[in-house]
Amino acid sequence: MQSELLGVDIGGTHFRMGFVSNDGGVIGHKSLPTPSFSTSFDAFVDLRQLIDPDHQAKRLVVGVPGVVDYKEQRLIYAPNIPQNFVPELNSKAISENLQVETLIVNDADLAAIGEANFGAGRGSESMAYITISTGVGAAVVVDKHLLRSRHSIAELGHSFIDALSATVDGVGSVELMASGTALGMIAKEEGVALPNAEIVKRATAGDIECARLVERLAHNAAVSMANMVHLFSVDTIVLGGGVSLSGDYFFNLAVEGFNRLCPPYFSVEVKRAELGDEAGLSGAGAAFDAFEMN
Repeated sequence: MQSELLGVDIGGTHFRMGFVSNDGGVIGHKSLPTPSFSTSFDAFVDLRQLIDPDHQAKRLVVGVPGVVDYKEQRLIYAPNIPQNFVPELNSKAISENLQVETLIVNDADLAAIGEANFGAGRGSESMAYITISTGVGAAVVVDKHLLRSRHSIAELGHSFIDALSATVDGVGSVELMASGTALGMIAKEEGVALPNAEIVKRATAGDIECARLVERLAHNAAVSMANMVHLFSVDTIVLGGGVSLSGDYFFNLAVEGFNRLCPPYFSVEVKRAELGDEAGLSGAGAAFDAFEMN
C-alpha cells in the first residue's frame, strides 16, 4: 500500500520529495534544482505532481536548513536558500496550499530522527547526531523523542571552542574550526592549495603536511563531541556529513581524540551515520511521533 506521508528535504542545491513509509523507507523520490523555482510553493506543486498526482498524501514533513520556530511552525532564518522562501515555509501556508497536515523541522533534527529510528542510533536510548560537512549541525534524540525547546537546540556549529578568538560573527566556533570549510581555511593558512578531498586522500596515503591538517580538524571535532556528551549525557554519537563519511582516516582520528576526552564515567559509542543523504527523508517517517511529548 502506498504511504500517505510525503517527506521533503530542502537545500540550497536541491529540493527533494518522496513518499516515506513508517519504517523510514523512501518511495518514488524525486529531486529538482532549488534555484530553478521562483517560490517554494512552485516547487511543492511541481514535485507533488511528479510524486503524488492523485493527491493521496495526507501528511507532509518538510526539512529546512535553518532555524525553526516550532511553536509557530515556521522557518525564521536560513541563509543558504532563496530568501523569499523563508516566510513561505510555514505549516499554515503550506497546509492551505497543498491541503495536507504539515510539520516543519530543522534538517539536522530531521536527520537525527531518521538515524535514531532507522539508522545507526536505533538501539540507543539517547543519541547525539552530528553532521560535519560544509558546516556543522547537531541534534539530540532521547527515547525516540527530539530534544527541543521553542526552537531547535544543540546548535553545535555555532558554539565556541576557542575563547580567545571568539566573536559574534562565528570566529572561534565549531563551524569555523571543525568543518569542511574549516579544513579549507586551515589549509590556506598553511599554504596548501588543494581541495579538501585531496587533502584527506594524501593524509591517508601518509603525506605529513596533509596529515597534520586533518589531525588538527579531527581534534577540534573530538572536542566538540566531548562537549556534546557533557551537555546532554548521551550514550551514542552518530557522525554524518561529507567530512565524517569521507573515509576511515578522519573518522578514526576523531574517535580516538574523543575517547581521550570523553568523561570516564560515561560509556559512549561513536558510530558512522547509516542513512547518508536519505537521513532527512527517512526521518520524516517518524517525525510526527518524535514531536509527541511523554
